Amino acid sequence: MDNEALALAMVRLAAWMDTRCRPSAITQHRFDGPPFGTAYVCISPSEESPFASANHNRMHLCGAAKGLTAEGVAGLTRLFTEAGVSRFFAWLSPGSDQAAARDWLESAGLSRISYIQYLTLARDPDEVPAAATSLEVRELAPGEVASLAGHTAEVAWPEYLNSAGTPGFFHFMAFDHNEPVASAALCTFEAIGYLCMALTAEHARGRGAQQALISRRIEKARALGCRVLVSETLSITPISLSNLQKAGFRPAYEKEVYSGQAS
Repeated sequence: MDNEALALAMVRLAAWMDTRCRPSAITQHRFDGPPFGTAYVCISPSEESPFASANHNRMHLCGAAKGLTAEGVAGLTRLFTEAGVSRFFAWLSPGSDQAAARDWLESAGLSRISYIQYLTLARDPDEVPAAATSLEVRELAPGEVASLAGHTAEVAWPEYLNSAGTPGFFHFMAFDHNEPVASAALCTFEAIGYLCMALTAEHARGRGAQQALISRRIEKARALGCRVLVSETLSITPISLSNLQKAGFRPAYEKEVYSGQAS
């Protein structure tokens, strides 16, 4: 899968995951032609944050693919204004005429966040990397995720708990003498095994939990027949990036992220 095909698949995956992991009050818009191109827009008023990774008021674009225009970008930004959202972000992945898409975003008043890299990494599911840890690492049944909800404030994202029992999601956790200390999920979509939602309690870091959770999810994805494995991380989380690279993941592309505010 080349980078442009992967980017388009990841936009479809984002829309699919938002339906299952975001609050029920979200609004989703999907496009597949002029003037909005392949854009996917998520509007989630309860998840408005100054930080791009925590703000789910987003438009996802793949260059100017499928007829995106300057007028289309301006129309997409108006969706947030009309919804009463004051801060939103555009996530620009590889696609045709990338330079034009950049210009249109900037002309619409958005500015690129250049001090952080938002990396998409990929690898083939050809082998499972070895990982050593003294922690117990295992896959959880959906009922186990729910039963642990009150004990996972430090070790599980809300999306991790929200997706329990949802087809296509698989949940893993690391335990230290029955205490949950780290979690991570695998999402399967089309041909992709997406490793996501990794979190480790601060007091348990440095014990190999995430390396082991990566290995278990790769093993699961292989068993499920996934043809490509994907994960995402930020340049400001070097331990996460290092763990993925040790497991054979390599940067496929960088998402360019642009910040916007309602006019």
